[in-house]
Amino acid sequence: MRKTIVLGLSAAALFATAAFAQDEDSTRVAAANTTAAAFTKLDADADGRVSAIEAANDSKVAQGFTAADADKDGYLSKAEFAQLGKSMERSSPSPAEPRSQTPPPDSSIPTPQ
Repeated sequence: MRKTIVLGLSAAALFATAAFAQDEDSTRVAAANTTAAAFTKLDADADGRVSAIEAANDSKVAQGFTAADADKDGYLSKAEFAQLGKSMERSSPSPAEPRSQTPPPDSSIPTPQ
């Protein structure tokens, strides 16, 4: 009886691990598809690269354009664009880290001395 319980729990753990790995792969594929779609949308002249003018249609891409242009040719390749997307993901606040609700101090109000 004890062996049956242990085997059952082991099988459940294996299935859960396999399901988790499948979800992770699905998430990675979905992210790649989203990146490809965003790249295609910005690449207005369909030349396989995003110029600074094309990047201006997305404020986040425009903001990171210069840093993302690794070869400094004035265009973002698909690889450079994907890297920019990854860096933007890392820099965005995670849902687990709520933003502070306290407003910054108003420097226009004089402090008593």
